[in-house]
Amino acid sequence: MPRDNEPAIEVEVIEIDGAAPPPPRDPASAMARIHDDDDDASPHPTSANWHGWPGQLRTLPAWYLPLIIIGAAILLGLVLTLGVLVAALILIFRTVRGLLRALFE
Repeated sequence: MPRDNEPAIEVEVIEIDGAAPPPPRDPASAMARIHDDDDDASPHPTSANWHGWPGQLRTLPAWYLPLIIIGAAILLGLVLTLGVLVAALILIFRTVRGLLRALFE
């Protein structure tokens, strides 16, 4: 930590783990790339480049497929359970309503 009367030391990283750091990006050129809709060949499409999204499905890691299948099975089980629960409640309601009509008519 520098003292008040000493200037701060600035260091530029030349190389880390044998790889040179990437060149600094200009914010203006990054914004121009985001708004360029004609660049469909980019390997990592941005949110503005929505034309490339269907191709991203083929580049998902292999462990996503079992995760999607298990998640879909759990979701299907929950939907079917809720359907059976709603059907049982409707059946109970109709039975009670029929009994009350039979008693008080």
